[in-house]
Parts: sequence; structure tokens; C-alpha cells
Amino acid sequence: EGFQREGATKLDWLFGPFAFKANLAGSWLAYDGNSWDAQMIPYVRGVRNKNWRIISVMVNFRHSKEMKEQEEGDPVWTKKRLMQLNLLFDLLGEQELT
Repeated sequence: EGFQREGATKLDWLFGPFAFKANLAGSWLAYDGNSWDAQMIPYVRGVRNKNWRIISVMVNFRHSKEMKEQEEGDPVWTKKRLMQLNLLFDLLGEQELT
């Protein structure tokens, strides 16, 4: 439902590193974002509006224990994540997110 079709491999939509075919670069270059949204919004719109096919590739990466401990349960990080989700909703709106 929504971005993920039933039976699809789960994706971490917010994982930092990503790659795409060169012919898709125009979607990122045309977007006027100045934060993490500059990565996320073209990605979401491409899947939703242009029928892009996204695949997940496993990478050998884990946040350090210290980093996880710093972020988990810290109100500062919780507030940051909430701000990111609100920005995503504001930029995409209910129409594009459902």
C-alpha cells in the first residue's frame, strides 16, 4: 500500500547513501531543496509519479553503539525526526503521501 507494494522488499527510505541511473539526475537537479529533502522529495515523486523501480541493496553498515545510544530516547533527536516528517508532509502533502 502507498509506496510499498504488497510482497515488495522493505526499503529504508531515509537511509543516506543511494544511487540512480544518470538519466534520472534531472529530477534531483531540478529540485530546489536545501536539506535532506533535496534527496528525499525527488525520490518519492519519481516512485509515485514516474513509476520508478527502486531496489534495495544490502550494505555492511551499522551505526556505532555510541551514536545509537546518543540518539535513542533523546528529546533533541526525537524533535529533529518529527521536524523531518513534518517537512516531508508539508512538501509532499496528503495527496502525494497516500
